[in-house]
Amino acid sequence: MYSCSKCVGANVQFIKYGKTSSGKQRYQCTNCKATSVLKFTYNAYKQEVNKNIIQLTKEGLGIRSTARFLKISPTTLLSRIIKISEKISPPALAFGKMYELDEMRFFIKKKTRPFWLCYAINRENKQVVGFYIGRRTSRTLKAVVKTLQNAKATKIFTDKLKHYQYLIPKEQHSTKRFATNHIERKNLSIRTHLKRFQRKTIGFSKSIKLTVAVLKIYFWI
Repeated sequence: MYSCSKCVGANVQFIKYGKTSSGKQRYQCTNCKATSVLKFTYNAYKQEVNKNIIQLTKEGLGIRSTARFLKISPTTLLSRIIKISEKISPPALAFGKMYELDEMRFFIKKKTRPFWLCYAINRENKQVVGFYIGRRTSRTLKAVVKTLQNAKATKIFTDKLKHYQYLIPKEQHSTKRFATNHIERKNLSIRTHLKRFQRKTIGFSKSIKLTVAVLKIYFWI
């Protein structure tokens, strides 16, 4: 059973509609008249591939494992992940909420290149509202702090990292005990699901761009 890329319905039928320049049979949907190729020799063109890439990425499969499972090349998979992520937008920020902010260390290519993931979650619904990857500097932390301040956060809960006291106003900042329990639990989920963030692993990220793409899929789809 094939589905139309333009319309979705139980009674969708196709009729033959000529051939492509490479000789592949083209079909036309009898409902919306859109034409498409339904049978591909190149697996990456199949309609369900992007959906499978998203699902397997969220389940934590590595690049090579996903490529083997879908029977496509790792290079094609990398470019497809980036294209999928480019269409993903961060969720709309709710004004006047409380947020938790934390950072995680991971590596790019090798353990001599540590980077930090700084991100924040809405304390009410536990949704990730923003993240930034960089060195463990005020610039990295400020990128996320500024997002929360633009949302007029009533309170920002962090650990006692000294950088935060210079970036967040005292009346908005809190480091009380157990205040970051939710985001610490989120850290554990990320490390469990995504191998590149585990503490002891050889599954390093290839680039910051790819890591950002994977996180956008993981957080916001």
